[in-house]
Amino acid sequence: EYHQPSYDQAKLMLIEPWGGSNGSEWNYKLTNPIKEIIIAHDDNVINSIIFRTIGQEGTIDSPKFGGNGGYKKAKVTIENAPEEYLTGIKGKLGYYTGHLVVKSLCFSTNLKCYGPVGGNEVGGTSFSLVIKENGAILGFHGRSGAFLYAIGIYLKNVTPPEQIKLLKQPKVEESPDEFPNKMDVMKGIQPRCPGPWGGYSGKGWDDGVFCTIKQVHIYMNTIISAISGIQIEYEKKDKMSVWSQLHGGFGIGVGNHDNVVKKININDENEFLIGIEGYYSLVKENGGQDTLRQIAFYTNKGKYGPYGSEIGTYFSSSTARGKIVGFHGKSGLFLNAIGVHMEYF
Repeated sequence: EYHQPSYDQAKLMLIEPWGGSNGSEWNYKLTNPIKEIIIAHDDNVINSIIFRTIGQEGTIDSPKFGGNGGYKKAKVTIENAPEEYLTGIKGKLGYYTGHLVVKSLCFSTNLKCYGPVGGNEVGGTSFSLVIKENGAILGFHGRSGAFLYAIGIYLKNVTPPEQIKLLKQPKVEESPDEFPNKMDVMKGIQPRCPGPWGGYSGKGWDDGVFCTIKQVHIYMNTIISAISGIQIEYEKKDKMSVWSQLHGGFGIGVGNHDNVVKKININDENEFLIGIEGYYSLVKENGGQDTLRQIAFYTNKGKYGPYGSEIGTYFSSSTARGKIVGFHGKSGLFLNAIGVHMEYF
């Protein structure tokens, strides 16, 4: 049975924003069906965004989130509103004037996809969240100043009525046993295998899904300032451990003594990985390919790293409440890209 979303603001789920940390925070929750999204942009950046909704007395514009620049204008018109409503967002992030910004955006509805709109689609880091069924986007938030630095969304279930509480950044002092009791999260809205982030070159690999992760070994080439490789110890259902292959290598053109091995040991049975972040950029010693330069790992109890150098394009996995149960990516002589398999609570 078809259901239009209710615009009751009491039962929204917040998905943390994609993008940079510059500017100031903004948010806009929809109280009426959205009809248009108006974007001002230059060649490589979105300068501002405005949301236009349909009210009882006509159209209502949100404040402008972003700056006054942008010599190009774009408009997404949701043709069949209110029966048509937003169900997903995709985009590209990149650096502009030295800051991480939103470069371009696509918007999905329950009927079609609009975009991309905004700056140049070439390069940058992709992000995406599209709800397959029974959900709607009922608001946006992020950071803005001269440009649109970050954008996130508020979600609502459109089937009557499941309790979905506000989803916030996990607190590191909470134990994993507390998560299911505190949050009734709508399942299936997050990608099960986010990423990989990094380059397109190298051989693809996928370790699959396990119960948990016990150790991570990161091989770092200190001469080139790049991540040479990664190897993971997984635990299976029968409590037996298995090591992955070494994804990547020990670098090229320099001796092994120039590589540093960083070891993450997750010995507490109540601790588990919840997210990763890092940077990647071109490395001439790796054939000019995009290569991971830095990586950090978050658990429900703290942070390991960062390991490597803050060079190039930033990436981050979702902060939704869940557990990393596997890795995938691309590698050759170095680690070109990495992604995660998630189990959401």
